[in-house]
Amino acid sequence: MKARTQKRTGPRYLRVAEDALEDTFTLQNLRARQPRLANGCLDWNWRGPNDDPEWTWFFNRHAWFPDLWKSWLKTGNPHFRDQVFRTLEDWLRQTKPPGRFTFSGPWRPLEVARRLTGSWLPLWEAWQDDHTLGESLRKAIAQSLQAHGEHLRKRHALGGNHLITEMMALFELSLISDPSDWQDYSLKQLEKTYRQQVYPDGVHKELSSHYQKVITLNYSRLAELLADKKHPRAADWHERIQKLWTYLSVITTPDGFNPLNNDSDLEPLGKLIQQKAPPPVPLKQVSSTHFPWAGQTVFHGQQKPHYGFFDAGPRGTDHDHADRLHFSISVGTSAFLVDNGRFTYKPGPWRAYFAGPRAHNCVFLGGRAIDQGPRQVHPTPFEKRAFESAGKSQLTAWGTGPFCSPSAKRLGQWRRTIQYTVDERWEVEDEVIQFNCETVETLWHFHPNCEIPKNPKPTQGFCVRHGQETLFVKVELKGNDDFDCVVVTGQTAPEPQGWYSEHFNQRQPAPCLKFIQKVSGPVTNVWTFTPRTSQADTG
Repeated sequence: MKARTQKRTGPRYLRVAEDALEDTFTLQNLRARQPRLANGCLDWNWRGPNDDPEWTWFFNRHAWFPDLWKSWLKTGNPHFRDQVFRTLEDWLRQTKPPGRFTFSGPWRPLEVARRLTGSWLPLWEAWQDDHTLGESLRKAIAQSLQAHGEHLRKRHALGGNHLITEMMALFELSLISDPSDWQDYSLKQLEKTYRQQVYPDGVHKELSSHYQKVITLNYSRLAELLADKKHPRAADWHERIQKLWTYLSVITTPDGFNPLNNDSDLEPLGKLIQQKAPPPVPLKQVSSTHFPWAGQTVFHGQQKPHYGFFDAGPRGTDHDHADRLHFSISVGTSAFLVDNGRFTYKPGPWRAYFAGPRAHNCVFLGGRAIDQGPRQVHPTPFEKRAFESAGKSQLTAWGTGPFCSPSAKRLGQWRRTIQYTVDERWEVEDEVIQFNCETVETLWHFHPNCEIPKNPKPTQGFCVRHGQETLFVKVELKGNDDFDCVVVTGQTAPEPQGWYSEHFNQRQPAPCLKFIQKVSGPVTNVWTFTPRTSQADTG
């Protein structure tokens, strides 16, 4: 099934609705026409143009229903409204409640929840009042809502961001259809899950900026509904919601986006915070912050738009990447050192690359990455003393990890120390302790729009340009000066290297600096990253 190439014009909701009239949908940045079965019904189990279950799940969320309904209200064209009803009849006819836990497109619990909160519940009141909705279909929808609730009550996920989303959907459903225990059960689950899944510093344990946003919006919605209903436990959530939003505010880059840590896409966090965050969550002029439980340090300039993100913490309880001791840098609206994103969940070489250590700014010994550590920490922070400051002018963060053989034999250790001289530069000291004849390899991944010299000379220093900003890069070697330096961009064989993904299902070539040394003992490299204005750059 080939993706359609015809482009629509007009507001986004109208483009989505017009596509839907032709069975064409854009899901996770892929656009394709949904096939129909021999009987004329939509194929609700089709895996999309990439043969990926993600398409099936997203298609069964019915996220385009609100766009169809809005188009009907704005244009008066009854085809948009009728398409919603036809699609509902089609789905209800083909997808019966399974009576068990399932990963199917229609009845995976997460899709049940997303279908409720993102489509059915926002439109339920309008459907109730629409005289063109036949009584039999109205009754079928009501019965299916009951089945949705029973499915979430009995067959929800056991943990993770899925459980939060599913219990939030059950709570919202309980407000219009309230069997005796739905509301109490969902509230107790949401309370317990917050305690289990969120660190005391407000960071969700999956350690993904994307899923931090997901759970923050869910809990914020819960707080709003409790307040609207004057529920006695509404006040319990004020401080918790503040912590979730404050973390998002701190990790936001100067141009208003998020780091791509673990499974994340690039998203406009700054705009979201302005629209949704309750006061007094900081919107601007955020200070550098260390999150001891997450093991993350975020560096912010005071007078200059500098940003650094250092991850020395646990892996994350889900959606984790092999990114221990990864470091990213942005200056103003220009990203320089980057995490390469997620691209896909489909198993294979691309998933292995984007989730693996070689898509991150890390050091390798004999081709091995360091041990990634525990998924979470409990009951104490990961490294209590992994951050210190010398007044407001100098901040230091560090982390360590062992290199191990497949049999868990310790082969060496890597310690990375990040020292930020505020508003001036970062110094990254990489110390590798080992006593064999091995190769030490350092990878620095740059944003696709960065301009790097063809033959960079790190020991002399070189300039990387991105937009109006320039980053001067230099390394000082302590203990070994025998090295090779190459830039790899868009490599596919023997394995992917030099790729970047801002959004799911999208990737583009991006330069990766590979700095390779042959060593026979301990080695220490000190990398200096100095932001410069383009006008001042003479390198």
